[in-house]
Amino acid sequence: MKKEWIIILSVFMLIACSSEQKNNSKKGPGKGRSQARTLSVEGYLAFPKEAISSSKLAGNLSAYDEVELKSEVAGKLISLKVKDGAYVKKGSLIAKINDAELQAQLKQANASLELAKQKENRTKTLFDKEGATQAELEAVMAARASAEASVALIYAQIQKTEIRAPFSGSLGILKVSSGEWMTAGTSIATLANVQKLKVSFSLPQRFATTVTKGTKVKVTDSERGISTEATVRVLDPILSQNSRSRLVQAELDNKDNQLIAGSFVEVTIPLETDSQKETYNVPAEAVTLDDKGPYVFVAEGGKATQRYVTTGLRTPISITILDGLNRGDTVIVSGMMSVRQGVSVQIKDWRGQMNYEVKQ
Repeated sequence: MKKEWIIILSVFMLIACSSEQKNNSKKGPGKGRSQARTLSVEGYLAFPKEAISSSKLAGNLSAYDEVELKSEVAGKLISLKVKDGAYVKKGSLIAKINDAELQAQLKQANASLELAKQKENRTKTLFDKEGATQAELEAVMAARASAEASVALIYAQIQKTEIRAPFSGSLGILKVSSGEWMTAGTSIATLANVQKLKVSFSLPQRFATTVTKGTKVKVTDSERGISTEATVRVLDPILSQNSRSRLVQAELDNKDNQLIAGSFVEVTIPLETDSQKETYNVPAEAVTLDDKGPYVFVAEGGKATQRYVTTGLRTPISITILDGLNRGDTVIVSGMMSVRQGVSVQIKDWRGQMNYEVKQ
């Protein structure tokens, strides 16, 4: 009887162990696979931000035209026709170097030219009457041309003794005085046209195509509280290899001389925006790129959904999404190496609504 109870007890123990193993096989592995398929990620709620319409950049003002007036030849400065700071018109005589010797040479050259012309006329008359040969006629014609060239050369040398304004503008402080000896290259004064000014500034790569020729920009001298408008005229066709920026030059009227060339100014450029369409600025790490274009993953119903998007301005921390997102979408911003289309995701944390706007 005792042996029978031992056998019955052993059978019950075997049945219980088998049942426990079956339960473990049903629950344990299944639960593990479920956990493996669910990714814990960080989310960011997409909400439209106020569109940024402009950006402020540093600029420098310079004269529209500027030149250092210098002597081309050596000689005694016999007269200064202007005063410090004077306004002169294009072609005005500013300074004169002694040209007495050249004037004498010019008279001699003119006399030689007159004689050469007379000889040419007489020889032509004789040639028409068969009293001179073709060779004689050609010789006097060459002599006349040589005399003309000598006159032109001396006249050009005389012109070099006259320093004239190449354009209308204002002179700076004169650096020479009448009566002093000047060598070639001696500086006389600076001439600048400040009735119009040029403002130069650099566009960062992300803004490189936001302005074109004819774009109006605002120029502000914050030190003096003066603002005016300038028009973009020139854009450098290439970006600087050092700063990855594009040099731009705009022009502005300065007839009232309110702005001063050489000043540091603030340039406000307009940014193209579509006020009728909502845009979203998301953390830069949320955007991935493949052969079809940029995309993000959005958490929908516990699943990751791939969305191809149209991007706009970029900064080191954010990217503007122009199309492809909706208000309130949960954008996945972490675990991007593991997230795939249709993978189960669980938002473990939320990215704070910090300022991801493009700073002005």
